[in-house]
Amino acid sequence: MIKFPTKKRVDLYKNAVSPEQLQQDLAAAQECMFDAWETDDLEAVLKLIRKAIKKSPLCADAYSFYFEISEEPPASKISHLETALYAASIALGEDFQEYAGRFWGFVETRPYMRAKAALADALWKSGNFYPAMAHCREMLQLNPNDNQGIRHLLTSYYLELEMVDELTLLLDDYSEDMRPYLQYTRALLAYRNSTTDAENIAKTAISSNRHIPGLLSKCRLQPKSNSGYITLGEMDEAIDYVNHNMKPWIRTPNAIEWVVNISLVNK
Repeated sequence: MIKFPTKKRVDLYKNAVSPEQLQQDLAAAQECMFDAWETDDLEAVLKLIRKAIKKSPLCADAYSFYFEISEEPPASKISHLETALYAASIALGEDFQEYAGRFWGFVETRPYMRAKAALADALWKSGNFYPAMAHCREMLQLNPNDNQGIRHLLTSYYLELEMVDELTLLLDDYSEDMRPYLQYTRALLAYRNSTTDAENIAKTAISSNRHIPGLLSKCRLQPKSNSGYITLGEMDEAIDYVNHNMKPWIRTPNAIEWVVNISLVNK
């Protein structure tokens, strides 16, 4: 267990050092995190995270990465990740608004976006659904290009809560996105609404990842891939989609059988 700084500790540090020293300390801490991401040994990773926090309490990636690999329950992560987000905003300083709308295009913004994504995930998993979605929407406003795939998560959140109006608007905003996260959700909505071209929409979804209908037919969550990667059109992507979207498909009578039949006919 690593003892992370509180917001008060972050403020004390910010007020005690010059802006130049703050950035130097943060750069040194970030180097530790680059090493941590490339290290397989857990003890070595923890040492590097401790070193990063000691160098700079503003190193949001130290918080985010620790709580990514820790087995603590989501609810216990929330306050620490809120501090990480606060620290990352201080690190960005006055540049925050300058970067708005183009976040992730600047390396300096990425710790903030990683912390915000981690916080949204912890909030959702602990049952704080609406704050989680609010963070996702804010991230899409900061970075509409959405290099992190937040739109895919938000799509699953809206679908889970049957927020169909919000879901439809999001699908329209990313109408060019051909990934299965959006395509299969479009197919499910088309099936529910008995849309005349529902079958064609399903065929388009199936072409984006042919593994998904078979996994949906199992009606259970699937073991996650250990690779840490999502491969376009492959099984790890299918598992990720199904694990985030299984319930709405099951809740829709005959929807799984429908998409499975279409996939079998169009092999």
